[in-house]
Amino acid sequence: MESERPPLRLLPLGTDPWQQGCAYWLEMGSHRLLLDCGLPAPALFKALPGIPDAVICSHAHFDHVQGLPAFHRRYPQVPLYATPVTAHLAAGLWECGVWPGYDRDIRFPPFRALPLGRAREILPHLMLTFFAAGHLPGAAATLLQNTQTTPAQACVYTGDCSLASTRFAPGLDLIALRHWQPDVLLIEASLGSTRHPPRRHLENRLVERLLSALEAGQTVLFPLPVLGLGQELIFLLKAHHRFTQAPQELKIWVAPGLAAGCNLYERLLTYLPEPVRNFATYQPLFWEDRLQPRVQPLTEADPLPQGLLLCDADAGPEAWDPIWSRLLAQPQRSCLLVRLPEVELATPFERWPAPLRSRIAVEWITWHSHNDVGHLTQIVHTFRPQHLVLVHADPQQAQDLADLPELCNRYHVHCPQPGHWLELPDGHLQTPVRLAELKAGSPAEIRDPPLRYEGEVEEVWQEQGSPRTLAGVQVRLPPQITQDPRWLAWADTGLVEARWQGSELVLRGLSPRELIRPAEAAPSPAGIVPRPKQPSVSSHHGGKKCQNCRFARQILTSQTQAFRCDQERSPLYRLRVDPQGSCPYHQPQEIRSSG
Repeated sequence: MESERPPLRLLPLGTDPWQQGCAYWLEMGSHRLLLDCGLPAPALFKALPGIPDAVICSHAHFDHVQGLPAFHRRYPQVPLYATPVTAHLAAGLWECGVWPGYDRDIRFPPFRALPLGRAREILPHLMLTFFAAGHLPGAAATLLQNTQTTPAQACVYTGDCSLASTRFAPGLDLIALRHWQPDVLLIEASLGSTRHPPRRHLENRLVERLLSALEAGQTVLFPLPVLGLGQELIFLLKAHHRFTQAPQELKIWVAPGLAAGCNLYERLLTYLPEPVRNFATYQPLFWEDRLQPRVQPLTEADPLPQGLLLCDADAGPEAWDPIWSRLLAQPQRSCLLVRLPEVELATPFERWPAPLRSRIAVEWITWHSHNDVGHLTQIVHTFRPQHLVLVHADPQQAQDLADLPELCNRYHVHCPQPGHWLELPDGHLQTPVRLAELKAGSPAEIRDPPLRYEGEVEEVWQEQGSPRTLAGVQVRLPPQITQDPRWLAWADTGLVEARWQGSELVLRGLSPRELIRPAEAAPSPAGIVPRPKQPSVSSHHGGKKCQNCRFARQILTSQTQAFRCDQERSPLYRLRVDPQGSCPYHQPQEIRSSG
């Protein structure tokens, strides 16, 4: 028997990693939890509504953990949970002094480390399970289950996640998470509704631009975070054939903060992917002083580096001073500052010495380490939550994502603002009449309720060009229609079919099964024998099926045949499709002449 489930309550303390940092207060039943602790101490203590029962850290980036030392000093009785790798990285950065607001007199708080994939009761009737989230070694997606209710309330918090694997971290483990269907999914939406090319293309563009600047004799400054992306790019540049086979000598200097992060990675070899461990058995993981390119930590004794300098993006002005002074000492040196959109400078470029800013050319290069809209929607559709909460993003980017029909038509989508409570009630729709009562009732009792809805029809005109043309029609219905138990099934895919029935226009929601089943031939009128179809490209190859579509891409699988849809207009775009399936945007394969 199902018990009444109280709503989950969420209070974002900070949702934008570039403005406040990330921290979320979550109430599940009688438990109060703090998800991440990324705000600076003064802002954190001002925003906290009370003392949490536990703190859960998703990964070791500063925008998620920088408030932990001060929090533990004030509330030492509150347990802190993270994966073993996250605990090692966070404590290691503190011991190296690479931490915003570092105080050597404060001891870094101890974590209660939990391995991936093992459920643990951290509080009475509250289960916690970590799953690999990609993005960074040790990063975890958090599954919380309140077993005080039947069925149990479930909430998934992804932290920073990546569906694609990196060199040092496997991607988000959707296989382990796909059967949960949580009540609430808190997911990072850093890239909003944008779509990016594959990671390998971005890497090649970056390598070509860095190499062209070095060949031109420029000193290249490249700020990177101390964990994650910094190690990824050092490993990329050290092994890339354009750098290893360059005709001129190339040097890559690594700033102290970033070098400390590299040393922490080397202590975690047992947790890193097997290809990385195999690489490290034959040569150093990052440093190289014999082969091309030479990768070395930058020390105060080194002269002004000629080559590529990988800087610490999280460093304050005191860490930049030695670099600024050496650049100012040689005014004839040509410099290039390479910026990535997702890497924010703790010391903004506007605060650099004015004589130096006038000599440095700044160039932005496209890059992403988070999920674009394609990967994010794939994750959401795998979970199928009742409530979708978009966090870790600029407010406008989060709102653009929330306005996508494929999300707002299927889920309760929220874009919370810091300091504003968000109540997430149980979204299960209960039918007013039980099945047993329907079976025993009369046909009159089983009929649909006599409800009618009145709305508005609005024509949408294309204003560009002359004369203007009709671009489409919008049908606006009252919000009460969504309270009907049949609404979720009707609007499941966000796609409708419209057809004339006499003088009436009938709208029908398309189900997911209809989008992937083979197209069926329309029945012929009674008494008329259909004329045989003329052979065509599509019928000769088995009809308008996915396996014969020019946008179907075969993928490796243990089954005989499997395909992925690459037609951007199709609702199945970037999803795995049935070879015998079909959709309205099918295009036949081109016939190649054998002559």
